[in-house]
Amino acid sequence: MANNNSYEKFYSVKKTKLNDVTSSFECSVNIDSTENISKILAVSVSSGLPQTEALTGEANISGNALVTIVYLTESGLVGNATYCSPYSLKVQNSEITPNAQVLARVTNVDSKVTALNGSTAQVQYEVTLKVYVVSKIEVPYLSETTDDICSTTEDVTYQSLAGTCRNNWMENIEVSVKEPIKQVISTTSDVHLTTAEASEGFVTLCATLISKITYVTDTEAPQIKTVYNKTEVKQEVECEYAKKGSLVDVVIDDNSCEVKTTVTENGEEVKLSITIPLDVFMAIYSINTVTLTSDLFSTENVITSTTQSYENTVSCEPIVFDKKIEGSLVLSDEEPRIDKLLAVNYSKAVITNEYIDGGTYNLSGVLTSNLIYFNDEESRPNSVDVEIPFVVSYQTDIEGDVMFDTSVTVCDVDVMVKKGRDVYVDAVLLVHSNICRTTQGAVISNIETSEQLPEKDCAIEIYFGKVGEKIWDIAKKLFIRPELIYRQNPSITEDVLGEDTRIALYYQKTQK
Repeated sequence: MANNNSYEKFYSVKKTKLNDVTSSFECSVNIDSTENISKILAVSVSSGLPQTEALTGEANISGNALVTIVYLTESGLVGNATYCSPYSLKVQNSEITPNAQVLARVTNVDSKVTALNGSTAQVQYEVTLKVYVVSKIEVPYLSETTDDICSTTEDVTYQSLAGTCRNNWMENIEVSVKEPIKQVISTTSDVHLTTAEASEGFVTLCATLISKITYVTDTEAPQIKTVYNKTEVKQEVECEYAKKGSLVDVVIDDNSCEVKTTVTENGEEVKLSITIPLDVFMAIYSINTVTLTSDLFSTENVITSTTQSYENTVSCEPIVFDKKIEGSLVLSDEEPRIDKLLAVNYSKAVITNEYIDGGTYNLSGVLTSNLIYFNDEESRPNSVDVEIPFVVSYQTDIEGDVMFDTSVTVCDVDVMVKKGRDVYVDAVLLVHSNICRTTQGAVISNIETSEQLPEKDCAIEIYFGKVGEKIWDIAKKLFIRPELIYRQNPSITEDVLGEDTRIALYYQKTQK
């Protein structure tokens, strides 16, 4: 029999977290020094926001990693060398389609110098990425039925992906120091997102930009020093999909390879000018409502309905907080003792676990700091990595099974050393977590009409309804319209029977 019902479709959004991806890369770093290199003090690698390309069943991910080497010459001078190393890798998963959005975030980079040949250092680094796939899911549904079909409906709220935007801008920071600078050893920057608010055609981002510059003073007795800067940043970023009230997922990072530091001296005043390019990826979501058929039957024919399930990812309020951590360790006997701490070269936090339990968000990980120090016995600088495990928590209204997309920025690192081997570290962690959960839904996506129902063979039918029975269920069982029950039984005024009830129904040949 012909199907004259009407169908429409809506688009749900589904965010899927893939397994973490780790890949190793190698590069050569040229060390421009007039002296022979006696020791590599430290090697660090930082990477910004990668580029992604979604294909069928796989995605290409590429980016640039800034490799920084801090070394010691035979005469005891400290120097540095940098190299911007491009990398690329491939991720395979059936969730990836050309129409999907693939988001990759670098969560950790481990590195080491594998060989030093004259002025060339061979560096191996390992990049760990969190990868998410954001997909539009087409959901067809029954929107209008023929006159013989009775149906109930419900309004369902769902989240959809309006679109994604990627943008960038420059931030310029100035820092003053008291002593002349001979050489900048390293400049690192991190950005911590605090809020994102959508308006018509743009998103206002507020963030904390943290910069750290390690340098050698140009004094009679050169020293290694570190200066920190914390700047609050507010930027309106254009995005055509943004509307007032839109939900926004934001990933923001600095482009490490393009960070520039210049030194300006004017008499006794020394200024460090830092140019930091920031990259941002934004997924814009809208909240929509659709009216769906929840149940139906025909008063004239036997019908068969097809139900289709779907998933919908719903954004929760981001968790944003800062927390001070502290810890200590004893330096192993294999390491030269720390007689004078010169600088905290770099610090990073790696997440090992996160979950929500009883309204408390729990985050655990490891803080790694690279310390450059002086050893009296060797009469030269050394370096060591110290690792401090941490656990922090934060009260939240979010409960249940959720998905995290979390970044941790380290600032205000303070290190104290006692007796040459007892190392005490405290720092502040800035945490930002985009949180979402995936819900399940179902729609009636199609109905098929088959044989005609037999005509009623009686003029009067008595039905004995039970307390708690729904009028809709009774009508469906008898293949009659619910309004017929109400019209012929005026004492029934509620949708659910409050007591056992005798229901009388009167039929004519032309009325079902």
